[in-house]
Amino acid sequence: MLVGRLLLAAALHTEGRERAKMRQWAMGVAVLTVWAAAASGAETKVGPKGQFIVDGKAVVPLAVWCQPEYLLEYWRNLGLGCVASTPGRGGEAVGLEEYLRLAERSKLGVIASFDEKAAGLPAVWGWNGGYGDRDVRRQYERLKERDGRHMVQTNFRVHDLLTGEKTEYYREAIKWTDSVICHVWPEALGSDRRNLRNVATVVDRLREWSQDRPNGEVSVWTDLNPHEWRIKKEEGGALLAAPTPAEFRFQVWLALIHGADAICVFPISFDPFVYSQIPARTEKEIMRQAQLVKRFSDVLVAEESPAKIAVRGSLKAGIVDVATRRYGGKDYVFLVNGVTEAQTVRLEVEGLGKKLELRDAIKDKAVAAKDGAYEEELKGLELRIWQIGIAEKAE
Repeated sequence: MLVGRLLLAAALHTEGRERAKMRQWAMGVAVLTVWAAAASGAETKVGPKGQFIVDGKAVVPLAVWCQPEYLLEYWRNLGLGCVASTPGRGGEAVGLEEYLRLAERSKLGVIASFDEKAAGLPAVWGWNGGYGDRDVRRQYERLKERDGRHMVQTNFRVHDLLTGEKTEYYREAIKWTDSVICHVWPEALGSDRRNLRNVATVVDRLREWSQDRPNGEVSVWTDLNPHEWRIKKEEGGALLAAPTPAEFRFQVWLALIHGADAICVFPISFDPFVYSQIPARTEKEIMRQAQLVKRFSDVLVAEESPAKIAVRGSLKAGIVDVATRRYGGKDYVFLVNGVTEAQTVRLEVEGLGKKLELRDAIKDKAVAAKDGAYEEELKGLELRIWQIGIAEKAE
């Protein structure tokens, strides 16, 4: 399946026609961001192409992994709308039912460990299906038998996804979950192999593996680190640096451009265990990106643009990650400079600068294009969202 990545030599690249078809959802299914989705005894499921649906409406969740009740308001204030996995027994000062009531008060959905007594509470968005290297089918069937109103989410091991090991196992395991959440970070294959593009590999692989899935694609949630953290001692105990704000933003949009359905923040550190230790500069970046995803969520879930849109980077070994969408009669181009070096990016669309107007969609400001093209030098990892529409004074 095509993904939003292109090399310099590629004259034309969008997300791919197959992916466009997969984004054409059933008529009448409304789009709603997670921030606007009120907890109200929600029924949740995953659509045939991976979309996460709450009470019949598609949402684009921004979540946080496994946080105690005293941090729920903190995460809500940062712009997140879901807790993916609860702390578990002994990990919070209150029981699950009280936890869910506090989450509802904070307008947060929750993906929790199954509890039949809590199944009817408004904040429940789904159940933890366990881990991908265990008996996921048995767990999935058990959960669905006991509660068919909520989706099941399984945690997949990132190392296997990045190396491609156990491919056949995971192709089978993916049939027995509604959603996959995967903790992915640049040093996942070793502190000496830091790679910000790991998130793209994970999303691409999950999309590929679920294309032939009988029940449709899984909902892909990527779990990203926003902070300096120390991994478990039995896994080496390495202290890993916090991403810069630019690196965090890049990973968020790289995942979305490649087809992730949700973004999750993983603020936990081990040995000693700490729930949250996010630098102030990253807090601000989380807020900014939450607002930006909220603003463009209905565009992100729209179908791929049918227009012939070409994007080229100037570096011989450079990468530009691109996805296009058609929404409200206009075309949108989401792209990130896929490398840390600056490069000039060239956008080509027939009629651009004459019949068509180009706007910087983030700033809501027209940019000068002529002769069907626009060029701009982008810093390493930089994000752009362009809007293409009919010019007011078309020639």
